[in-house]
Amino acid sequence: MNGQDTGPSRIYYGVAAAIFIGGWVLFGLFLFRSLSKLPEKLQQVVVPGKSDITLAKAGSYTVYHEYRSTIGARVYSGPRDISGLECRLVSKATGAEIPLTAPLGSSNYSYGSRAGVSVFDFKIDQPGVYEFSGGYADTGEGPQVVLAIGQGFVGEILLTVLGGLAIVFGCIGLAVAIAAYTAVKRQKGARAHPGPLRDLKGKWRNPRMGHREEPRARKGPSICLIRPPGGRRAGCAPQGHFVS
Repeated sequence: MNGQDTGPSRIYYGVAAAIFIGGWVLFGLFLFRSLSKLPEKLQQVVVPGKSDITLAKAGSYTVYHEYRSTIGARVYSGPRDISGLECRLVSKATGAEIPLTAPLGSSNYSYGSRAGVSVFDFKIDQPGVYEFSGGYADTGEGPQVVLAIGQGFVGEILLTVLGGLAIVFGCIGLAVAIAAYTAVKRQKGARAHPGPLRDLKGKWRNPRMGHREEPRARKGPSICLIRPPGGRRAGCAPQGHFVS
C-alpha cells in the first residue's frame, strides 16, 4: 500500500500461486496412493493350472488377460492372442459351474508393470471360494498365461482419475478466482484514490478535479521601482520581475 486504500494486498497473488501449485502436487499424490492400491483388487491366477480364488461379494466380475504382468519376482510377457485357451469356474461349496461369457465390450488397463484386456465376464449369486482352472483343449500344451479376476476394476481406475482431476481443477479455479478478485479490487481502489499527475508541459493535473493547476510561485520580497516625473506610476513586483 502507498498510504492509500487501493484494495487487497499483493500477497494474495502469492496465495493464488501457492494454491495453483499445491493443486498439482495433491493431484500427483492422490493418483499415486490410489493407483498403488488397485492391484490388491485383482486376484491373479496362472493357467494352464488350477487355483482357488475368494470372491467376497456377489455380482458381476471380469476376467482379464494380463499380457504384461508380475507375480512375486517373476515377470510374464506374451502376445495378447490366447486362442485355444479354455477356462472353468466352479463353486467349492456347491460344485456348480459358473458360466464364463464373452464381455459385452472390450476394456483394458495399463499401469506400472501390468497391462491387461478383458476376455470373460461372469456373475455369482453367493460369495465364497471358487476354483478357477484353464488349459489348452486342442494340444494340451501352450504358453503360461496370467489371468486377473476383479469386480469393477476399470471403473475404479476411471473414478480415481476423475477424482484427481476434480482436485486439480478445483485448486486452479480457486487460484484464478483469488487472483482475479485481487486484481479487480486493486484496480477499483487505484481509480478511487488517484495521485496527482504531471503532464508533458510540467503542469500538475488533478484527475479528480478535472482541471490543471499552475505551479505556485514562491513568495519573496517585492521590489518597487519608481519612475521619474512624467513617467508611468510606480509599481511593485516580486523579486526578479520588473515593471515597465
